Amino acid sequence: MESKGRKWLGIIISIIVIVGFAYSRYRRYEAKQERNRAQQQQIENAKAVQEATKKIDEDAKNKLSEQLKDAAKKAGNIAKGIEKLKNAEMNKEIEDGYNIVKLDGKFLIVKDSDVDQAVELTGVTDAHVIPTNDQDRNQNYNVLVVKKDGEWRVVDETKKGEDVLVLTGETITADTKFRLKDKTLYIE
Repeated sequence: MESKGRKWLGIIISIIVIVGFAYSRYRRYEAKQERNRAQQQQIENAKAVQEATKKIDEDAKNKLSEQLKDAAKKAGNIAKGIEKLKNAEMNKEIEDGYNIVKLDGKFLIVKDSDVDQAVELTGVTDAHVIPTNDQDRNQNYNVLVVKKDGEWRVVDETKKGEDVLVLTGETITADTKFRLKDKTLYIE
């Protein structure tokens, strides 16, 4: 019986060793598969990052290209505008890139020498750029004054020539100066 028991014991131990060996091989196989999956995921992530970077680069190139086209178009418009402004009867700078221009008998407010985008002042017969001293704020700036319907008017060039103040009964010349103090406009 001993030999039969030893035989069974040998078989059981052999089965346990074989199962243990098979289990360790299976664990190694699983670990290798997991490493392969992780590497594959890293490769996919790297490809996704490359594609995203490429798309961002293309978008940046397209945006830069559009900006360059716009700048070239604007430069072309400015060049055309400057050429037109050479023939102007009057071209006086107001402030911040705004000019008052008399072109073909019409008074125009021109921004950045772009005559095509100019605002025409209808009914205006004369215009002056008057230096103004704002004593409340300690500032000096220029004001656009136009003669319309027989009256001189202070005009806001940034708001398409809207009247700000009507100067009834006043005479304005190119040598006139304004002084602003305590919300009162003095004509000098």
